[in-house]
Amino acid sequence: MPKRPLGVLSIGALIVISAASAIVFANDVANFPLYASKILSLTLILFGLWVVGLAGIRASNPEVYGKGAFNVFSGGILITVVGVAWLLAIYEFPALYLLSAVLLILGILVVAAAVRTWRK
Repeated sequence: MPKRPLGVLSIGALIVISAASAIVFANDVANFPLYASKILSLTLILFGLWVVGLAGIRASNPEVYGKGAFNVFSGGILITVVGVAWLLAIYEFPALYLLSAVLLILGILVVAAAVRTWRK
């Protein structure tokens, strides 16, 4: 049983992040489909950063049966990278560079996980 209800805290943070993202792009409602895509990508970026912050909380206060801090950190980084790639794709950044960046981050996380298990 978790000592702290971080799930409820994360849902609240997601709602606040979604509202803040919507406020950022609330100036022009005429282009709603484009702004909805920007809102969702910015929400992914900010929520990924929130999950990385939760990894810091998890590292300082680990739980017996919960996910480890590295697992939570990796998930947060992947969420953030997907959000950044999506936002850059909206601004018509070349897709090959975006795919390369996502694969680079994924490869770095896999190597870090392999090194962690190798050292144990």
